Amino acid sequence: MQFETKYGTFTDDGNEFVINQWKTPKPWTNVISNGEYGLVISQTGGGFSFLTHSEFNRLNRWHQDMVQDNWGKYLYIKNNDTGIVWSPTWQPVKQNPDKYEVRFGFGYAKFISEFQGIQAELTILIPIGDNVEIWDLKLTNTNAKPASLSVYTYFEWCLGSSADHHREFHKCFIETEFDPNLNGLVAGKRIWEIPLGDRGHWNIEYPYKGFLVTTASVTSFECDKENFLGNYGDLMNPEGVATGVLTGTSGIWYDPVATLKSDLTINGGESTRFQYLAGIQEKKEQIAALIGKYNSGTKIDAALNVVKKFWADYLGTLEIETPDKEMNLFTNKWVRYQAIAGRLWARTAYYQQSGAFGFRDQLQDSLTYLTIKPELTLKQMKLHARHQFEDGTVLHWWHPISETGLPTKMVDDLLWLPFVLVHYLWETGDDSALDSKEPYYDNAQLEEGLYQHSVRAIEKVFTRFSDRGLPLIGAGDWNDGLSAVGLDMKGESVWMAEFFYFILTRFAPVARKRGETAFASKLETKAVELKKAFDLHAWDGEYYFRGTKDSGEKFGSSENEEGKIFLNAQTWSVMSGIADPDKQKLALAAVKKHLIYENGPLLLHPGYSKPDKYIGYLTRYAAGRRENGGVYMHAATWSIWAFALNRDADAAHDVFRKLCPIVKGTEDPDKYSAEPYVTPGNVEGPTSALYGRAGWTWYTGSAAWLAKVTVDWILGVRTNEAGLIVDPCIPKSWPGYSVKRLYRGTTYHIKISNPSGVSTGVTSMTVNGKAIAGNVIPVTAGKEVTVDVVMG
Repeated sequence: MQFETKYGTFTDDGNEFVINQWKTPKPWTNVISNGEYGLVISQTGGGFSFLTHSEFNRLNRWHQDMVQDNWGKYLYIKNNDTGIVWSPTWQPVKQNPDKYEVRFGFGYAKFISEFQGIQAELTILIPIGDNVEIWDLKLTNTNAKPASLSVYTYFEWCLGSSADHHREFHKCFIETEFDPNLNGLVAGKRIWEIPLGDRGHWNIEYPYKGFLVTTASVTSFECDKENFLGNYGDLMNPEGVATGVLTGTSGIWYDPVATLKSDLTINGGESTRFQYLAGIQEKKEQIAALIGKYNSGTKIDAALNVVKKFWADYLGTLEIETPDKEMNLFTNKWVRYQAIAGRLWARTAYYQQSGAFGFRDQLQDSLTYLTIKPELTLKQMKLHARHQFEDGTVLHWWHPISETGLPTKMVDDLLWLPFVLVHYLWETGDDSALDSKEPYYDNAQLEEGLYQHSVRAIEKVFTRFSDRGLPLIGAGDWNDGLSAVGLDMKGESVWMAEFFYFILTRFAPVARKRGETAFASKLETKAVELKKAFDLHAWDGEYYFRGTKDSGEKFGSSENEEGKIFLNAQTWSVMSGIADPDKQKLALAAVKKHLIYENGPLLLHPGYSKPDKYIGYLTRYAAGRRENGGVYMHAATWSIWAFALNRDADAAHDVFRKLCPIVKGTEDPDKYSAEPYVTPGNVEGPTSALYGRAGWTWYTGSAAWLAKVTVDWILGVRTNEAGLIVDPCIPKSWPGYSVKRLYRGTTYHIKISNPSGVSTGVTSMTVNGKAIAGNVIPVTAGKEVTVDVVMG
């Protein structure tokens, strides 16, 4: 075990986080998905399941309550001799067990408990390639005499839109039945409450069937909530369990739930094992096929091994070994699992349920795939290109299934396509991707390659400049909370100038290599002009101000009473290269002076204590919370890039340690509150009464970025237009480290030695024993390549 606290620890191999009690500071969860079907489950057993879209196609009802955590899919175990009832998860009975342990792994969760001599081991997983969740339950009687037990299931059917607060309306459309051939319950719905159909509002059939089936013998069942709970009853002591009587009610006239009862006797010292399968399918035949595939413990064990191997293979293409043990574990495993399972696949969690794709969001997340399967980054870009308008603008977000989305005046969204495309080209050298054609959202007849999609995005931004030569901020420029700064399309964004400069200077070589010399020259000229305007207008005396309102008033400036300095305007001045070297150092010095606190750099400081309707909803958060003066993790990760690029190794590593949840969640787990194995979206800042509390875990773009900046900029193993380079920026005390990385189909084993105790610089490098000048590793044939690097 490693990094142990009173709430839990990581296993030695890092593949599981083991929670040793149900009462964690906040619900600690696992997000499990195979890319299509998914579920979220907490350490008490709360949570929900869905197919494709967590908000449009949910299996069970669930409502967010981070205090009670009292919605989920549950099991009850009743000792028929004593009448005592408990659950293998702590909820919903809340009977304190004699032993309780929760193991969250990659693609599964396991609950191990013991109560009055009955051991329960409940494993929940989603197989790779099959849209079903499996609850594998093993019960062991450690007592001498036989145990007569009854096991009950319970959840409330949702089937479709998660917006099921008006239950008296929504329950009217759900029809349940017990199917003896499937040995379980099947539910359908006569309405799908999403924006689809051609005959008015809410007037289409739900095309799926929810199901809950079991390999155990079913004694009785119940599909009516009132019958199961009892009138004015509750989940802790439902009448159906207390009396043992289920009525066998099903149909369309009830408040639909899913309760199966199985009676069993377990002799002393013996065990029994059986399974439940739940999910969403189109036809009963598909459900029957899944039952045949997963109807025994042997088959379940095999499926779990496939899941474990899948994630071992996925995460195993990149491995680091450094003197920083927290960095190793987090980067090698958990943060990238979070980025894929939580952000790219499930797109949901406990703090936020989405289901949609954000144009900028999942594009950035897909950078995670570059060291795993770059073709998945290409697939993601193609998906996003289909949600771009012909004029270059894009949907801010869109829903799969309905394909409806939100066009906005957000000014940065469209540029993340060329940003990710450039990184993909650096990684793969696959110039054919530029001609990979996709239609436009508003013109299915026009199909163009990703290069042209990117050109249209860049050209659109050229039309959004102020008279002073700075980009307009519109309805927001990455920071959605700056929602009112430029609604009249007059306000300016200093950060957008920096970001656009990055795009111009990195995309110009792509255009030139392609033979588009006129466009390349245009980008280069515009970059020069943009830098000139930036140098003339963006400096605030000590650092860069953030932008101007439609009125022309600065914000993020020393002239302001609140929100005097913003992080992004400083970090991206370095990352993009738009700022002169002396100004870069001053900007980062200001970050250290004004923004870095115990949990990393704040997004802005000081937080707004009074709302400003000419800035936007950011100012309406409590001061110190989220974007209003808190550590907003996504932006905070970029400071590692900036410090490393500026050769400040100590600052880069210090920020990593301040952001790393293993570090902060181990130091003071009660104060930190959130899970120590995944990044939070934010940590409360110094003006908050809850200073240091993390939240909004799992569903955050910080996961992909923290992994990337750690490997690319601290360890310095990254790709650019030259190829795969080694450019360390590490603490002087490190004697060395190693990186295993997949690059263009070859696994590179890179060992870096630091005999001189320096932070940066490479004095020699050999590839398969052959000396190489410089720090660029040449593309080398073969499956495995050994690289030895000496710093100095």
